[in-house]
Amino acid sequence: MKTRNSIVILLVSILFLTATLAPATFLAETADAKTDPFAIALNHERDYLIVVNDNTPYDFDGIYDNLLQGDLVYISDVYGEATPVEKATALAFTQLQVALREKGLVIGLYSGYRTEADQGWVYNYYSNLEGWKEMNKVLKPGYSEHHTGLLLNIMILHPDDDGDDVWFTETAERQKTIPEFRILHETLADFGFIDRYPEGKEDITGIPCEPYEIRFVGSSFIAHTIMDNDLCLEEYLAGN
Repeated sequence: MKTRNSIVILLVSILFLTATLAPATFLAETADAKTDPFAIALNHERDYLIVVNDNTPYDFDGIYDNLLQGDLVYISDVYGEATPVEKATALAFTQLQVALREKGLVIGLYSGYRTEADQGWVYNYYSNLEGWKEMNKVLKPGYSEHHTGLLLNIMILHPDDDGDDVWFTETAERQKTIPEFRILHETLADFGFIDRYPEGKEDITGIPCEPYEIRFVGSSFIAHTIMDNDLCLEEYLAGN
């Protein structure tokens, strides 16, 4: 396990150093490089605005997936396990973690890229979990944006009723009652992330409010356009 975690740390460190030490001439040619230090890791052959939902299944044999398989890196999740994430997303997430830590907020990853088999397990488990299916959307394999490597499920380290720091999954209720979650969402767009399934957009996204699902869109400018105008990804794409 120590060796595995060392590899994870090394991969993230290489990504971070590559972004911060890259020549200015190269950065100048990269989209949003002046404001987006993670842009150095973007694969410009892939679409960071890809949408996967009930109407648009993921193409496991398509160009996007073929390129993605070479762009997956591993970062440590809240359980200490190595979790695959698209490389630019991983870099942006580590930078988001650093920025939030400076504000006294600790966030962690608990789900990133999923294969078709991974999503099949999730679907079967939650479909049979009492009460879950009635309150939440359970996505079938092939219809989850986790297949893209751009969608992350995150948790926040926060004191419980006994004062012990524990990992909290964000719910719509907690989003309103725990101020740290507000700080988190106010910071997302600076690092190219958006709320993928915001409250009030259920009829458009087809997914109930899930504030713990954040989505990397490859650009802080695009992310701010979406977040600052209270849009979901589908609305943004419909207007462009």
